[in-house]
Amino acid sequence: MSAPVIAMDALVKQVGDGAATAGAPKYQRLVEAFSSCIVSGRFKPGERVPTETTLAEQLPVSVGTVQKALARLVANGLVVRNRRTGTFIADRRSQVEEVFVYRFKDPETGKYKMPFVRTVAVSIDENAGPWQDALGVARCVRVDRLVWFDQQPPAFSSVYFTYEHGKMYLDQPLEDLNGSSLHRMLIERFNLPTVRMEHAISCRTLDAGACRELMLPEGAMGMVWDIKDFSIQDMPLLFQRYQLPPGHMPVEITETYGA
Repeated sequence: MSAPVIAMDALVKQVGDGAATAGAPKYQRLVEAFSSCIVSGRFKPGERVPTETTLAEQLPVSVGTVQKALARLVANGLVVRNRRTGTFIADRRSQVEEVFVYRFKDPETGKYKMPFVRTVAVSIDENAGPWQDALGVARCVRVDRLVWFDQQPPAFSSVYFTYEHGKMYLDQPLEDLNGSSLHRMLIERFNLPTVRMEHAISCRTLDAGACRELMLPEGAMGMVWDIKDFSIQDMPLLFQRYQLPPGHMPVEITETYGA
């Protein structure tokens, strides 16, 4: 059975509505239109993209513009092309690697050690904080977790999502989220990978919830590590806050950027 075809009416409308990229080259406008349809879920992984000629006939662009846009989409990992079978919306679930921020190298083996994770709470959070500015919303879904390594004190992690992306966690039993990758769930549910991150680290008072879960006296000092995750089209994806107790092992950040 052949794969379903993308909703061309959605693409035509998105190209026509592209006021934000009106001054950009036509191929870039087409790239942005495709990206918007993928981010919104209008285009699903595995759906077939019509031929270059068909796209040019239904859109106000030339075949050359379509070819240039598709090449950029391939480079960005949003579509895949095969000479025999055609062009398809990429399935990021099978492409992207897991995103592990809180991990450390074993000093003896040099291999990365992955933490144990226990979820302690999932809630709707309307408190003011940098997560609201980062995500551009007033109401977030917050997932609180303890993360730790063998023979090491735990850290307290809070992950903030927009309500649209985080509401699926509200009805799940906490034990089902233990050890799970929240990034992986976003990929599987929304086809949204983390493309880049921004980090901010400071030494200050840990919040009351972190002190309670870490069994520290209220007002204890520690390291607060904030991470903003961005996805396709530089869309804010989630906000993470790690609160590390005194005596925690040193943090070393290394990032590699690629297509």
